[in-house]
Amino acid sequence: MSLSRNSDLHMHSTASDGGYSPTELMEKCHQANLKFVALTDHDTVNGIEEAKQTAHRLGFILIPGIELSTKASGQSVHMLGYGIDWKNDTLKRRLDRQQDIRKQRLEQILLKLKAAGVPLEQDAVLRYADGGAIGRPHVAKALMDKGYVRSVQEAFEHHLAEGRPCYVKRQEYISVEQAIAWIHQAGGVAIVAHPGYYDLDDQLIGWVREYGLDGIEVYHRDHSREVVAHYEQLCKRMEAETGRRLLRTGGSDFHHESYGRTAAPLGTTRIPDQLTYELLHDLERKKTRA
Repeated sequence: MSLSRNSDLHMHSTASDGGYSPTELMEKCHQANLKFVALTDHDTVNGIEEAKQTAHRLGFILIPGIELSTKASGQSVHMLGYGIDWKNDTLKRRLDRQQDIRKQRLEQILLKLKAAGVPLEQDAVLRYADGGAIGRPHVAKALMDKGYVRSVQEAFEHHLAEGRPCYVKRQEYISVEQAIAWIHQAGGVAIVAHPGYYDLDDQLIGWVREYGLDGIEVYHRDHSREVVAHYEQLCKRMEAETGRRLLRTGGSDFHHESYGRTAAPLGTTRIPDQLTYELLHDLERKKTRA
């Protein structure tokens, strides 16, 4: 495997819940000397065109991506899609429906905040969403602006986290099967994100066999060496049992420098470029078969 490590295939912009615009994020990638990156905003492709233009101008490769929110066995599961046609009309209609669900959830959160004596206007939240996918981090930032809390973490701990007074459960999730199908229908490959977050390892082989899951995000900023080794072995075992070669991907899951269990600047988490070449090869094969 190539020793060069200039790839980061998991990051977010202000099109969802990241801290930087697509242009600013790509400029940070350039400053970090990354050569292959993927923008994987939550349930939206709104940032891809801007990011792709900026990456092209700065001389590196942007792989269009997405991170779809799904549910399996009562757990939230994220599914990464790489190489998707972000202009696909069917995909865009489906994502518009997901945004409607997010807006409905926001309205319910704001009602609960008001009842708790923490009134917040919808516009104060939407300006952080910047026309993209609306999430609780945007509510947290608006709460900070109003002086109700001192940090995003405090907003979640006091108001927005599951079990707190203003938490609202999302009412409609797509299934893992649907997410994989949406990604495939848009010409992409489907990779389960940060599997170390879930207790669903026994289901992964079924997703490969029955739904066509293409791979696993083995390398993630929150995966320890032991977790990485575990998922490398699991990939090999599933390959032997299914007769299918699986992709391994990874990345920083970057939102901004202070995000995550351990704060880190963009460029800290990198994966071998060989893994990106394998991903690009698979995407090229899909195009030739289409």
